[in-house]
Amino acid sequence: MKVTLRHTRFAKTALRQKRRFAWRCAAGALRWRLPMITDTTRAKHVYFLYYAASAALLPVLSLYYQQAGLRGAQIGLLTALWPAGSVLGAAAWSAVADATGRHRALLMAATGMTVIVSQLLLVGSSFWVLMPIALGFALFSSPIVPIVDDAVLTILADRRSHYGRLRLWGAVGWGISAPLVGLLVDAAGLSMSIPVYGVLMTGMMISAARLPVGRGATGANVLNGLRTMLKDPRWVVFLSIVLMRGIGGAFVHHYLFIYLADIGGGGTLRGIALAVATASELAAYLLAERLVRRVGARRILFISLLATTVRLLLYSVITNPIVALAPQLLHGVTFALFLVAGVNYAREIAPEGISATAQAVFTSTNMGVGGFIGALLGGWLYELFGIQRMYLIAAGIGLIALVGFLIGSVRQRRRA
Repeated sequence: MKVTLRHTRFAKTALRQKRRFAWRCAAGALRWRLPMITDTTRAKHVYFLYYAASAALLPVLSLYYQQAGLRGAQIGLLTALWPAGSVLGAAAWSAVADATGRHRALLMAATGMTVIVSQLLLVGSSFWVLMPIALGFALFSSPIVPIVDDAVLTILADRRSHYGRLRLWGAVGWGISAPLVGLLVDAAGLSMSIPVYGVLMTGMMISAARLPVGRGATGANVLNGLRTMLKDPRWVVFLSIVLMRGIGGAFVHHYLFIYLADIGGGGTLRGIALAVATASELAAYLLAERLVRRVGARRILFISLLATTVRLLLYSVITNPIVALAPQLLHGVTFALFLVAGVNYAREIAPEGISATAQAVFTSTNMGVGGFIGALLGGWLYELFGIQRMYLIAAGIGLIALVGFLIGSVRQRRRA
């Protein structure tokens, strides 16, 4: 009996060892066949999926509101809730992330709630139902880009000028998603863009779960850093340029599809328009690193404001939907170069320990304050004068801003 029991134990031990050996071999083979996913690869996945999702829904929101029977002023108010929520949400969430060091937890929570709230748009049929949904959507989605950008800059460390190489994958995602969703919308209706957005954002959340994040600072350091930023003349000039470009960008972002529909463009043409813009964006990202080094971030920011003004002017005079694709080629200068220069410059002049907050201030001023003013003003002008006169007035505002900055720059040089 003892011998039998001993042999049984020996057999079980040998079987366990064989199983362990088999599992090790299988794991080794899997590691050999599947390449390791690096942090930079994860960042590419995150940008690709986030902007693919954004291309599916954000450009058609104003058209979605229009088809729901809303007036121009109501569309303007709802589209303005997005940047208004961004101002409140991005700065607050990112400050909490910097102060607590819980960047990843906040990113996951914000992304998850964004997916849930976005699907409520399917049940919104009136202005008063859509308003709280739009505000919640904006509040929860607002910290995603600042926290991800800060994580990417952490990955790059002293190679921050390479940011454009990773961010261009967002343009790839946008360029692939836009025409495909355009075809889907033509076949099944605008509402199909909402579930597509939810699926893509869920994939983005899974990819972002293992992104490295900053350590954060103490709450006192965050407040002190914010005070330092507000007193720094570099931040005042920087945010002034960012604000005016944000206003001009909002006229393009929120009302482009209404403009294209007004001059006879369908869903397929809208998708092509986004694809053309994406091609320009990709080219700009590839050149961004050299341009930031040679021209300088501040000059690129000013050039972006100039290009935005020209783009708005072109929309005001073009009435052929095919020809209207031409101004989309300026998107690389008005958006991609601006973004790379802004992210790098904000990181460069940010007080120590509040890099995520600095990115949030940049994003909030551009997409938040600037976006709010542009969206609200655009809706009001659209209702009063029509879409093309709205763009003409917007171009005039941009021209006044350019003249103001040129006069200010000349005076600063004379004082120096």
